[in-house]
Amino acid sequence: MKPILLLFTILTTAAFAEDWGTYQIVPVSAPDFVLEVVGDSKEGDVVSISKPANTPNQKWIIQPRGDGWNWLMPASLPGLALTVEGAGTTNGTKVLLAKDTKSDAQLWALTKQDNGSYAIEPKHAPGMGLDHLGGKKEVGAKVDLWQHRKGDSHLQWFVRPLAGSNVVQQSPVAPTYTSPAIKPEAVLPGRIETFTFSQSKVFPGTVREVSVFIPAQYDASKPACVYVKTDGFNPREKTALETMIATKEIPVMVGVFVRPGEVPAPMKGTAGRRNRDFEYDGISDNNVRFFDEELLPYVAKQYQLNLSTSGNDRCIAGGSSGGIAAFTAAWHRPEAFSRVYAASGSWVAFRGGHEFPTMVRKFEARPIRSFLTTGTRDMENAAGDWFLLDQEMDKALKFSGYDYQFRTIEGKHVAGYGENRQEAMAYLWKDWPAKVKAGPSAPRAQEILLPGEDWKLVAEGFKSTRGPSTAPNGEIFFADTTADKIHRIGLDDQISVFAEKTGNAHGVTVAADGSLYTISEKSGQLLRYDASGHSSLVLDGLTGHSILAHPNGSLYVTDNDAKKPNNGGSVWLIKDGQKKQVDAGIKFATGMAFRPDQWLLSVGEGHSKWAYSYQIADDGSLIHKERFFHLHVHDWDDDAGAECLCYSQEGRQFIATKSGIQISADDGPTQVILTVPDRGRVTGVAIGGKDKDTIYAFCGNKIWKRKIQQHALGAWSPWTKVVPNKL
Repeated sequence: MKPILLLFTILTTAAFAEDWGTYQIVPVSAPDFVLEVVGDSKEGDVVSISKPANTPNQKWIIQPRGDGWNWLMPASLPGLALTVEGAGTTNGTKVLLAKDTKSDAQLWALTKQDNGSYAIEPKHAPGMGLDHLGGKKEVGAKVDLWQHRKGDSHLQWFVRPLAGSNVVQQSPVAPTYTSPAIKPEAVLPGRIETFTFSQSKVFPGTVREVSVFIPAQYDASKPACVYVKTDGFNPREKTALETMIATKEIPVMVGVFVRPGEVPAPMKGTAGRRNRDFEYDGISDNNVRFFDEELLPYVAKQYQLNLSTSGNDRCIAGGSSGGIAAFTAAWHRPEAFSRVYAASGSWVAFRGGHEFPTMVRKFEARPIRSFLTTGTRDMENAAGDWFLLDQEMDKALKFSGYDYQFRTIEGKHVAGYGENRQEAMAYLWKDWPAKVKAGPSAPRAQEILLPGEDWKLVAEGFKSTRGPSTAPNGEIFFADTTADKIHRIGLDDQISVFAEKTGNAHGVTVAADGSLYTISEKSGQLLRYDASGHSSLVLDGLTGHSILAHPNGSLYVTDNDAKKPNNGGSVWLIKDGQKKQVDAGIKFATGMAFRPDQWLLSVGEGHSKWAYSYQIADDGSLIHKERFFHLHVHDWDDDAGAECLCYSQEGRQFIATKSGIQISADDGPTQVILTVPDRGRVTGVAIGGKDKDTIYAFCGNKIWKRKIQQHALGAWSPWTKVVPNKL
C-alpha cells in the first residue's frame, strides 16, 4: 500500500481528500484507550496509551511535510514531533518527542488498512511501524517501533477527529483536472431521439419528455454503458459526452435525459399536477424502480439498443432536486446505478432528504462513487439551507468511508454544474470496468463487521421463517410457521427438520439446560421439546407471538389481542407452569431479548418505531417500562416493523426490522443498520455457528449468514458485565 496523500497536497490518485486537524489516535488492539504523551510534553517524553481524558497530551496534530510524509505533534506542545529515538531500526526502539532535527525518523506515513485503520510507519525504517506492544489493555503499555506485519492489530491505529477542536483547519486543495488534448475531428457526433413516455405504473397518469443520445461509436454486439440525467436534455450534455468518449475518459455510453412527470389536467385553463417534487425529493425507491424497471427497458426496446443492466456500467446525474434524486436511485439500488454526479443536491426537508446524512452514517456503506458540489451562496428556504446540508452530506460520506469528491464552488444554486461536469465524469469512470467498491463503513459498524466478510445465502425455499434461537453449541433452531415445522441449522450450516406438526409454532427459544420451547399464535400451546424432537405440553390457552427463556429458568411470552389493534400487546411470565401477565398496552408485541447482565428485558413493538425496555424484578415481573430503543423507519413505511431481537455477548442489541438488522446502543439509538443482499425485510436474527460469531438473518423464504466481531448470547450464557457503547 502507498501512503495516503494528506492535506495541502494535490491529490491526483486518492479516492477522496482527508483533512487533518486535531485527532485522537486509538490502538485497534485496545480501542478503549488513546495514544498520549507521558509527562509534561517536553523533549524526551515517551508515548503510551491511557483512558481518554480529552487532555492536550492526548490530542495530535498531523502536519503534512510533503510526498505523503507527516509530522505527528501533541496539541500540548506542537513544536515537538513524534520521533524514533536515535533513528533506530530495531524492534523495541523507543518512540519519544523531539525538536525538529530534519531527520527521516520524524516523518511518518499513514497507510490505510482494510478495516479503516492506519499503519503509522517511519520514513527512515521501511517495513517498521508504531507498535502497541503485545496489545496490552492497560495504562502505560509500551509503545515502540516494531516490524510491520500485515493484519497485526498491534500496529494498526484509528485516527479519529475531535469535535470542538480550536485548531484552525485549512480546506483541502482540490485535485487539479486538465482535459486531455483532442483533435476536433476525433469528436464524432452522435444522434438524439426524443419521445413522450406515458406508460408508467410507478407514477401512474404521468407524461414526460425523454431524449436519448446514441453515440457514433455505439456497437450493438456488446452492452453499452448508460448515463441517466434528470430534468431533461441540454445540447451541451451531448457535446460533453461526445468529447469524453473521444478522449476515452468515459466508455462508450448511451445518454437518457428524462424530464420529471406531470399529470395533465383533464380540462383547459388550469394547471396539471407537477410530479417533480414527489419523484425527485422523495427518498423512497420509486424513482429508481421507474428508471430501472420501466424507462430503460422501454428505451432499449424502442431503439433496439443493447444497454448494460449492471450498476457498474451506469451513471446518474442531476442538479438540485435532480441531484438528490440521482443519489437516492444509487442508494436504493447500487446494482442499478453505482456512479452519481449531484450538483447542489437537495438534502433538505422537502420529503425527508435532510435525513440522508444520518442514513449514510448508520447504514453499512454501499458500493457508490459520487461527485458532489455546492455553492457558497446556495439556496435557502423553508426546507433548509442547501450550503449547510450539502456539507453535512460531505461529512457523512467521509465518516462512512465512501469513494467520493466534494467541491465547494463560489456561486449560487447549482453553480458550476457544467464547468465541473467533465471532471466529475472522469472521476466517476476512472479505472472502469473495475467495479466500484463499498468503503469501510462508519466506526461503530467497523466494530461489528469483519473486512472482506459479506452475506452468504445459507438456504431458501421456506414459507415463513420465524423466531430463531441459539443453542449452547452454536446450532440455531427456527420455526417455519406456515409449513408447521421446526428446523435446525447445524454447525456445518446444513439444515434439517427437528420437529413436524408443531401446532404452527411461531417462536422458538433454547433454555439454560438446552431444552427447546415453542409458542404458537394458532394453537395457543406452549410446548417443550427434548433433544430427540419429542414434545410435551407445558401450558395451554396462550396464543403467543414470541417466546424467550431467561437464565433464571422462567419464560417470557408476547401475545396480541386482535380486538385491540392499537394496544392489544402483552407480555406474560411463565414460571412453575403458571402464567402471569406482566405488562399490557403495547401496540403489537413481538420479539424479546435480555441484556448480557440479565437484568433488563427488551420487547419489540412491531407497529411503531420503538422497542421497549424493562427492568426485570426479583420475582420476574417487569418494572420501569420505557419506550426506549429508537428505530429507523423507511420513507415508505409507517413503522419500523421490529420483529425479532437478540443480544451479543459484547452487549450490542440486534433487531430484525423492515429496514434490515438495526443495531442499537445500550442507551437506545440505532447506530448501525445492516441490509441483506436483496434488501428484503428481516423477520428473524440470531448469532451462532461453530465459533458463535456468525449472524443469521431470516427473511421469510431465505436465510443469510455473515461472520462478525460479536458472539452469541443465550439463556445458557453466564452473567456478563455490560460496558456502555460509544456514541
